[in-house]
Parts: sequence; structure tokens; C-alpha cells
Amino acid sequence: MHQLYTINMFKKYIRPLLAGLVVLLTIAVFVYYISRHHEIIEQLKHMPLGTAAILLGMYVIFMACLTWIQRATLELCEVKLGRTESALLVSYSSIINFFGPLQSGPAFRAAYLKRKHNANLKQYAVATLLYYGFFALFSLLFIGTYLIGVWALLLVVLAVGLSPLLLKNPRVLQLVPAKFHSLKLQSVGQLAVATLAQVCTVAVIYYIELNAVGDKVAAIPTLIYTGAANSALFVSITPGAIGFREAFIVFTQHLHHITNSQIIAANILDRSIYIIFMALLALLVFGLHANNYLSATRSISEKK
Repeated sequence: MHQLYTINMFKKYIRPLLAGLVVLLTIAVFVYYISRHHEIIEQLKHMPLGTAAILLGMYVIFMACLTWIQRATLELCEVKLGRTESALLVSYSSIINFFGPLQSGPAFRAAYLKRKHNANLKQYAVATLLYYGFFALFSLLFIGTYLIGVWALLLVVLAVGLSPLLLKNPRVLQLVPAKFHSLKLQSVGQLAVATLAQVCTVAVIYYIELNAVGDKVAAIPTLIYTGAANSALFVSITPGAIGFREAFIVFTQHLHHITNSQIIAANILDRSIYIIFMALLALLVFGLHANNYLSATRSISEKK
């Protein structure tokens, strides 16, 4: 009983306080570092608007990957959503995950699916954990590119990309033990491909940002940087992994050799673009809902 009380106290009071302190500390470190390195602001000032537009476009692709991941996850739970509903659910949960407390997007998504579609939460939890497993695996592979090389990583990418097609082949399925046939292997393959697409999209975003704010960065350092940044999401208690992501990237600096000033500048750029994207997404989503509400109200008035 005492242990349960302690856990509830941590979730309700201590964890939000720690998250707030980490965010404030990160902002303080950013401000201090920038005050000593004015070239960072100069780099951001001279960044072409075309680069910002490309990054916003990349985040649209990122959202498409999340929608694909959600569809594959729900196939494992035998839940079907329409395209519009699926896109709106991903949008809402992403907005809540970034602006809301303690990355609460997944909890909102689970509550919605249970209430609206009577989803089996145990199945959904297992499918979500499977997604996190793929996400962690690909992130670790990205970090390990300094050992295995790009070509080995490309072979893994090719194998994952072909997995949904291979799992449709009866000859391949014969090689899989019968006890695994009930796991909806094609959906698992789709989830793996969608997760890999998400991680690769993030790598492209980071590649553009790093090269926009400093010296040329090659593919392997960018992949290591991406893997480190992704790994921070598993221990973060702050919105958008603020503070944790930067710490993980700096801790792996001996692997990617990207300078602190370039890391700070790229993260400031990334946070700025993502906040703009989330704000635009919120305006779009809430605007569409307001329009639907007004249309419904107008229809009711005409009937009266």
C-alpha cells in the first residue's frame, strides 16, 4: 500500500516537477552556450527559407509514417479506422504528446480506441511494445553503423523492406514454425517497414539540419546522431525529449564527432521547425473540426 502511494505521488507531483526542472535547465544551458557562441545565431539567421520549407515538408512525411505505423498496429489488434479518422487520431495524439504533460499522446490514443472502437487494450499494448522494439532495434543499428558500416545497414534495410512480400509467399511461410502463424506476420512485417521508414525520415531531417547550420556532415555520423537522439525517447519525461535528446547526442560525440556548437544549432533549428509544424497542424485540425461543427449547426438551423 505504501509502495503504491509512493508511485502515485511520483507520477502526480515529483515527475512533472522533474520534467519542468529539466526543461528549464536545458533552456538555461542553451542560453548560456549561445551567449558565448554568437556564431550559432548568425548561422540560423542566414539559413535560407527554402531549407525551412523542406524541413516542414519532411515533417509531413514523418506524420505519414506515423499514420502508417498506427494502421499496422491496429491491424494486429483487429481494429479498422477510416483514413480521415486515422489521420486525425495521429494528429491529435502528436499534438498532445508534444504540448501536453509527460508525453501523454499514447495514453490518449489508447483511451480513444477503447471508447470508440472497443479495442482490446492488452492486444494494443503488445502491438505498441512491438513497435517500440522495432524503433529501438533500428536506432541501435544506426548507432552501430560505425562498427558494421553503411553497406551492412543497407542489407538490413533491404531485408526489412522485403519482409511483407516474403511473408506472403507460401514457401517462405512453410519455413516459419506453425505456432507463429497466428501472429499476423504480414502485419508485423508492415509495422517493421513503417517503423524503419519513420527512423529513416528522421535521419534525413537531421542530415538537412546539421548541414544547414555548420560544416558538412556525412551519412555515418548522421545515422549515429539519429540513433542517439532516438534512444533518448525511452527515458525522457519532458515534451519532445527536451534536454534528454541533447544529452544523449553529446554523450555519443566520440562516435559521430559533431561539434557542440553544431549540435546546439541543429537542435534549436529542429525545435523551432517542429513547434511551427505542430502549431500549423493544430490550426488545421481544430479548424477542420470547427468547420464541421459550423456545417452541422447550419444544417440543423435549416431543418428548423
